[in-house]
Parts: sequence; C-alpha cells; structure tokens
Amino acid sequence: MSSKQRNRGMESQVREFAASFLDPSGSQERGRAANALSASSGMAGERLLGRHILIVEDEAMLALELQFAFEDEGAVVVGPASSLASALEIIASGEAIDAAILDVNVAGYEVFPAAHLLQARGTPFIFHTGHASRGELESLFPGALTCIKPTKSEQLILLLSGLTG
Repeated sequence: MSSKQRNRGMESQVREFAASFLDPSGSQERGRAANALSASSGMAGERLLGRHILIVEDEAMLALELQFAFEDEGAVVVGPASSLASALEIIASGEAIDAAILDVNVAGYEVFPAAHLLQARGTPFIFHTGHASRGELESLFPGALTCIKPTKSEQLILLLSGLTG
C-alpha cells in the first residue's frame, strides 16, 4: 500500500470519527464538520501554517497541549486566554484571529460574549466543552461546531484546517 493510499484511508477514518462525535441527528453542524474535514489539506506539520488560532481554555494543561499541537502544525497561537475577560480583551484588540477554540465554561463564566464578538468579526470558532448541550449551543450559534471533551488535538487540527483553509 502506497503512502498516498494510507493517507486517503486515514482521512476516511477521520471523517467517520468526526461524524460519530458530532450531532447524530444529521443537523447542519454535521454537514459543516464534514465540509471542514473535506476542505482540510496540507501535510502534517503544515495544516495550520500561518493561521492565527485563539485558544480560550481555563484548564492550563489542556491549553498548553492545544497550543503545542497547533504550533506543531504551523499555527500562530493567540493567547491562550484563561478567563473571559482576557478573551474579550484579545478579541477587542483587533489582533488577527483566523479561528478559535472556545471552552464554554471559562473560570465559571460562559464564553458566549466572546463567541458573539468573534461571530460579529466573521471569525469561525469551535466550542470545546465537557458540559454544554450541543442543542443549546446550536440554538444560540447556528452553524457553530461543537466538540465534546475529551477531543484529540488531531481532530481539532483537522476541523480548524477546514475552517481556515
């Protein structure tokens, strides 16, 4: 089996995996995730090359893990922001942000004000949560992707690559 065939097989497995953790009702979220995965391209180590990715996460070890994984793929990490106030300050500063990963509950506060600001800027984002309901998030932010923790960094990289590609 050639390297190209193995990569195609792996991409197919990733798409199936993504479909399994996204909303099983077949909503718009599932379609958007499939589109994001289909659009993702580039070789490992370059999939987020030059993309400015905001991380809003109050769990320090997880924020660091995401930062390292995204940087390994060539991203310029903005933040990480460990509080809502910090996230709002970064977004309001006008700093370049191509996409964001948003923990829904950041140090006891819902991240929704930051999501609204990103939405107003036209910046795509992914909710990354262990507690929030996909249905609730979809009703508040139609079309926004939601990943339930724990989510592997690789999955987030593929989704971000599709959103920013």
